[in-house]
Amino acid sequence: MSSMALMLRYALARRVGWPGLVGICMLGFTLFAALAVAPRLEKNAGEIKLQTGAALIDLNRARLEHRIQPKTSEQLVRFTAWFPTIDHNVGDLRQLMEQAQLAKLDLVKGEYRISDAQGAAFVSYEVVLPVKASYDTLRSFIAGVLNAIPNASLAELHIERAAVNSTIQDARIHFTFVYRGA
Repeated sequence: MSSMALMLRYALARRVGWPGLVGICMLGFTLFAALAVAPRLEKNAGEIKLQTGAALIDLNRARLEHRIQPKTSEQLVRFTAWFPTIDHNVGDLRQLMEQAQLAKLDLVKGEYRISDAQGAAFVSYEVVLPVKASYDTLRSFIAGVLNAIPNASLAELHIERAAVNSTIQDARIHFTFVYRGA
């Protein structure tokens, strides 16, 4: 180092102190780092703008496609096609029994009836189950059936308590399973 540089450094150190000198060095390093990184950041920002623009175009296209509603006849066909055919009935009854086992509910007997409307768009299969169980067990069973079988609905629920202090209720649970007709 030249004597001039040494004198300048000592004069600066005397004037601002060692903490000030360290601060000036840190500012210089920060300025150098910012200048070195700035071009890369600008490039990344440009890429992000392009990606955002493409995503916005895709989003607007999806919105336009979503706005176009199918014709009523197409909607009816889609809706009807969502329901299973009557040959899924055995599997649905199996799932009903599995839900009864999960809820620890004994299904001793039941009434089963199918609607026989010829040429109808939908066929309904009625299941009426007389059971004796606690309220929590009944609630768990019904919720399990409705969650497991999407084409099932709870048509009727009748609960009676034999005595005021009894935790067991007599219940009549009426499910309707809806299937696609012929």
